Amino acid sequence: MTIRNSLRAGAAVLALSAASLGLLPAQADHHEAAIEAAVNHPDRPEADRARDPQRKPAEILKFAGIKPGMTVLDINSAGGYYTELLSRTVGEEGKIYAHNGSVYWAFMKQTTPPRCEEGRLPNVTHIHDGNETFSLAPESLDAAMAVLAYHDYYFTHEARPGGGYEDVPAVLASLYAALRSGGYVVIVDHLAPAGTGPADFDRMHRIDPDVVTAQMLDAGFVLDGESNILLNPDDGLTGSPFDPAIRGKTSRFILRFVKK
Repeated sequence: MTIRNSLRAGAAVLALSAASLGLLPAQADHHEAAIEAAVNHPDRPEADRARDPQRKPAEILKFAGIKPGMTVLDINSAGGYYTELLSRTVGEEGKIYAHNGSVYWAFMKQTTPPRCEEGRLPNVTHIHDGNETFSLAPESLDAAMAVLAYHDYYFTHEARPGGGYEDVPAVLASLYAALRSGGYVVIVDHLAPAGTGPADFDRMHRIDPDVVTAQMLDAGFVLDGESNILLNPDDGLTGSPFDPAIRGKTSRFILRFVKK
């Protein structure tokens, strides 16, 4: 069942079985215990825990196939909600790159998130070099995640060098080069109506998953799965995610791509 068909199904989305969500076939091999331990870690901020019911992080990390020992890129990681979960899941043997490009670094007021201060998450390396492209070693990543961030490549902001939209093909080319063969990229974002374009993405802070998929395929990735667990049939798909009436409850698509 595709995302578009799921939306047409309305409330039936909420009754979908795990088999229809595009989950990875080797579910038992995902080290679910490590993910559950990360989500339930006693040192997690209460503000993060309050967001968990709407964000479903355990399900997302399982869908992404995150395991201990991995090297993972958190793209435009902002305050680090997922950075912390990734850090605790991959453990001491793993490594997390918490990236914030020029626009997100401006959002962050050029300040490292408090959760990462004083060596609290020692396996996290921060990248805020003013670029959206990634200068990581070739095939050094096992996985990458972009959560509620992809649409911001179309957010016009004075902090972006040259203004306007980001050069998305260049970003994806650098991501493809940094990812190992067989590695996954998971993209979660606010759903926009079919047929919308860059100006709509800029205005609505949402994006059409068909556009994301086409761009990822053009970059050489293969669509490997999709999940409907964050769809909300009550979301009209055009309201700003910052509107208090819908904030935290937007309908979100989840796509998983693989580098063959």
